Amino acid sequence: MQHRTAILKEAEIMPEVIRYHLCGLIVLSVLTVVGIPLLIITLPLTNYLLKRYYAGLEIVLTRRDLKVRRGILNIEEKSIPLEKITDLAIYQGWIMRQFGIKGLRVETAGQSSEGALVTVVGVRDINEFRDTVLNQRDRISDDDSEPTSSPASTEQADSTALLTDIRDSLKRIETHLADKA
Repeated sequence: MQHRTAILKEAEIMPEVIRYHLCGLIVLSVLTVVGIPLLIITLPLTNYLLKRYYAGLEIVLTRRDLKVRRGILNIEEKSIPLEKITDLAIYQGWIMRQFGIKGLRVETAGQSSEGALVTVVGVRDINEFRDTVLNQRDRISDDDSEPTSSPASTEQADSTALLTDIRDSLKRIETHLADKA
């Protein structure tokens, strides 16, 4: 992923996430019973694909965006403006708890009803990453909401300065006329 702006923080993925997904595959295969003999093929293939997927996964916080790049065959890049992010939800299922990992859902204003815009599992120090993203979002919204000098307030300041100059000139004229009289 090409970065035009400075990177504030880059998420690191925990290696336990691959074991978590493999455990999920094993549980699903055992529950379906038909999947048990297929584990000989699906387990090594899934392990290989998960390693490739997580090796290519990038989650980067820049000054104004959260950039996510993921995929193996079809690479998906998303740039989510921080001002659109409403929350970064952290979740943890019972299997995730056994591996000490959590998931992160990026929720945005105006997202579809299909769910989170981006979901990622296994970010290291996920609470710190979440807080960093939300603090940067708040910093940007605070910068944008600070009052700036609008054209109307600039015109008013110019008018006040002009009237002050006129008043001072009139006082000098009165003083000059009083001295001559």
